[in-house]
Amino acid sequence: MTAYQQTVSNLKLASPQNPEKAKALAQQGEADRLMGDFEAALAKFTDALELNSNYPWALAHRGETYYQIKRYEEARTDFSGAIDLNPNYPWALAHRGVTYRFLGEAYYTMALADLDRAIELKPDYLWAIAYRCRVYALMKCYQKALTDFDRAIAFDKTIFVKNWRIERGLILCYDGQYAEAIACCQQRLEEVPDDTTALYCIAVAKARWQGLTQAKSEIERTRSVLRSQWQTGDRGDILYRLSGLDILVGNCEQAWEYLEEAIPINDEAIELVGHDPAWMEWRDDPRTKALLAIGKGTGSRE
Repeated sequence: MTAYQQTVSNLKLASPQNPEKAKALAQQGEADRLMGDFEAALAKFTDALELNSNYPWALAHRGETYYQIKRYEEARTDFSGAIDLNPNYPWALAHRGVTYRFLGEAYYTMALADLDRAIELKPDYLWAIAYRCRVYALMKCYQKALTDFDRAIAFDKTIFVKNWRIERGLILCYDGQYAEAIACCQQRLEEVPDDTTALYCIAVAKARWQGLTQAKSEIERTRSVLRSQWQTGDRGDILYRLSGLDILVGNCEQAWEYLEEAIPINDEAIELVGHDPAWMEWRDDPRTKALLAIGKGTGSRE
């Protein structure tokens, strides 16, 4: 038995329902989670909950640990347990909402309900507002998404993972506001000339707005920059963007090959096909639908 295991054993023998010792273990688990040692975090949160089962914070943060390793059903169970213990727990509500997003499209309304409730309880909860923007976009409620987006960046322009101009440009592009999308992403290129997401958004928006001929140089420039970053960039993102450029110009076989490679390593690839104007005419093609079904685990390669 290791020293850590002996310590836990002693804690349990000394006081099986000791909140202070449970709190210490949970805080150690949180430190492990933040350091990326998820298995150690799970073990410590579980030990803490054995000492004190009435501990919503530990349940919620074990749920977040499960979420980070993509064990979404277990994450949802823990978040729900924390909310049962404390129904007015904005953090657990918001993070359960995000977990619902990754359980699939059928759960989007539940994701939205949780985020709505979290924001109702804590109106200045920028993280929840920003994520509700993402869920609205997934539900194709683009104007509501833009409202939440602007509300969030008014207070913190770093709240979104990508640069805010890119994120806003993509929503505008999905909504068919192509001129506005291009203007937004052009501002980003003034800061970072080889930003692949901004280049891609401009290429797709211009092709949809003015036609493939007018967008030819933007498409080729984007393809060239994506390929130049093959060794150093995000491979899943690059593969998805290359698939979008090829489907946009009608090179379907190559597009499907890229998409098939992207899906296992790009968590958002399946969702993006449903919104990206590049795929507009091809979303309902049997080959596209088959690839998406395989990615969701509902289809077969046979």
